[in-house]
Amino acid sequence: MTASFAPKPERHGPSPVTALVIGAVTTVSVFTLIMAGITFIGLAIAFPIAVPVAEAYHVPISPADAVIAERFAGLWWAFLALAVAAFSAAAIVTVKVADILSGPSRD
Repeated sequence: MTASFAPKPERHGPSPVTALVIGAVTTVSVFTLIMAGITFIGLAIAFPIAVPVAEAYHVPISPADAVIAERFAGLWWAFLALAVAAFSAAAIVTVKVADILSGPSRD
């Protein structure tokens, strides 16, 4: 009879299934944000050097493509800012999910 009044252990954090789903979604989200950041860094580097590299290797480029590359080359700072934002978002998502999965504090 005393066994029915035994205290149940307290659960901290989400259930295992919820943690698995949150972990999977977080993994995909962080991977996507990191890939976006790498892509923006690549664009910040590629546009300024696209026309000189094409001319050095005698690759034919249309004048319209050269103009587009030159216009986007001036926006390298925007691509760099987007890369920093993507990497920062990936870090924030990782920290917040770790906080959620660790459960409430016992204080």
